[in-house]
Amino acid sequence: MTMNAYVKTERTEGASYKKAPLPKPGEGEALLKVISAAICGTDLHVYQWNEWARKNVRQIPMIMGHEFVGTVVEAVKGGFLKAGDVVSGETHIACGRCYQCRNGTRHICANLALPGVHRDGAFAEFMAYPEASLVKLPESIPVEYGALMEPFGVAVSAVENADVAGGNVVVIGSGPIGLGIVCAARAMGASRVIALDVLDYRLSLAAKCGATRTLNVSGISPADFVLSETQGVGADAIFDASGSSAAISGAFKYLRKGGSAHLVGLPSNPTPIDLASDVIFKEATIYGYHGRKMFRTWTRMINLLESGKVNFDPIISHRMPLAQSEKAFELLLKGEDASKILLTP
Repeated sequence: MTMNAYVKTERTEGASYKKAPLPKPGEGEALLKVISAAICGTDLHVYQWNEWARKNVRQIPMIMGHEFVGTVVEAVKGGFLKAGDVVSGETHIACGRCYQCRNGTRHICANLALPGVHRDGAFAEFMAYPEASLVKLPESIPVEYGALMEPFGVAVSAVENADVAGGNVVVIGSGPIGLGIVCAARAMGASRVIALDVLDYRLSLAAKCGATRTLNVSGISPADFVLSETQGVGADAIFDASGSSAAISGAFKYLRKGGSAHLVGLPSNPTPIDLASDVIFKEATIYGYHGRKMFRTWTRMINLLESGKVNFDPIISHRMPLAQSEKAFELLLKGEDASKILLTP
């Protein structure tokens, strides 16, 4: 039996919408019917076949995609899920054996397997997935929101760690994860949320997500703007979701003494930081994020969504059939008037 899927077929740029074998669940895996799947920056890397993809993708051909929501078709015998349950997936599939897994940090397992990178993913009609990495979603949450839970979890993990209540924060980059940080920061009580980007379209989305001020930083340094907005003190916390080395370096200039920097974006180049002036003498704290805490972050996400304090609607720019995957990738690679695209099989 076969199904439709969007498959990375060769070790070069591009992918193909084609027939693929129907997955057969392994031990401890449930069979899911995919409701929708979202395109992530990681998928763009795989599609473009850049250096990161060449180093990390293990199998070709491979079904792409890792952000998804689906319905359980075939449950694990004796498991906690049943047929008909709507689920989202924790994409960090942990080994359960390494030091990290056995010491409370499964999300940074030494042997992580990620769908759409190390194994077949979600751009298909069906997928097999470990039950231990699935989260049942309550009926109170819109079903399509399930496809955005994975990236939103990175945002929630960072914002929760920053203790933003009553504070002034700056979010660098207003792509989907940056927008998630804006949503989470406002929901968790930040007084000011300043969103930065180089595209007015993305900044308009940040405003809809709750940013109190936005700034297009094309060709300018945002330091004077941030300092003027914070009475010359600087930001209590900065969140980088851009991956821009220059933006990260510059952000430490408007981070207040005793503030914290939260790094989510992935720089392609080394990032110079003046450790003496910008970190040591400021007593600044730097955090990096690779995912969600399993499964504390998921509990927080579901609670925030059920409270009505977070709205994903501004983040979703397009809903397209899986058959139009090629067009969807073209839209995102152009970088204009597209944010998070949902693909429906």
